[in-house]
Amino acid sequence: MTRAAAAYPSPAGELPRLIASDLDGTFLSPDGTVSELNLAAIAAARDAGIGVVFATGRPPRWLDVLRGLPCDEQRVICSNGALVFDLSDDRPLISHPLPAALVAEVVAMIRERLPGVAFGVELGLRFGTEPDYVRNSADHHPEQSTVAPAEELVGAGPVIKLLVQHVAYSSDDLHAIVELLLGDRVTVTHSSFGDLGLLEISAAGVSKASTLAEYCRGLGIDAADVAAFGDMPNDAEMLGWVGRPYVMAHAHASLAGLGAPAIGSNADSAVGRTILSWLGRE
Repeated sequence: MTRAAAAYPSPAGELPRLIASDLDGTFLSPDGTVSELNLAAIAAARDAGIGVVFATGRPPRWLDVLRGLPCDEQRVICSNGALVFDLSDDRPLISHPLPAALVAEVVAMIRERLPGVAFGVELGLRFGTEPDYVRNSADHHPEQSTVAPAEELVGAGPVIKLLVQHVAYSSDDLHAIVELLLGDRVTVTHSSFGDLGLLEISAAGVSKASTLAEYCRGLGIDAADVAAFGDMPNDAEMLGWVGRPYVMAHAHASLAGLGAPAIGSNADSAVGRTILSWLGRE
């Protein structure tokens, strides 16, 4: 059961100091753009003295949609917390990569357990995939990507995120198998509803939540003063850490246990509508 939104009153004087929002399925419309209502909401939040930061599984090359938004900070928590990227000068400010030796071990373990698996490797501003990896048809900046065996890609630079793909499993089923296999060596999550199983693996302890906490410490903001919006398993820890979590109406079933209020859909700009309601601008 989710708690009613009334459990989080936010009249003047009780506004959050910071808003952290996921992008896909949450802040962005289904077509991947920023709606006029959501744009107006973050501008209104800024005018009210509320900070806004985005926390996404997207890598840096997928952040162009955020350029020029009215946020005081041009820093984005991306790659599920493995990077904090500064859009103002296109450089990573914080990086939490996976150790190369550990990635090689993880790849070998998953290959043995799941024949037919294919890997993708996020290398900061670059991306590599194995030949059998099914690429997103809307991939951003394909010129920054290469095709090679995972064992070769791992040696090409610091591994920010390892992607695990299998056509025979859903993401939920694949997650259960791989998390049991790897234990606490790494952080395993996913953000895909599709039939094609896709996992995202980061260094142990690295998540949107851990990096948001790091970001907030730098600003002197407590978790209780942060509101967050999300919809998928890779948002769960972040939503559990903040004082004011909100989930989308279509959120993954695993988020129900957080007890967070469910708002509407990203198709209806529910994040923007919620923010504007706090400010008396419904």
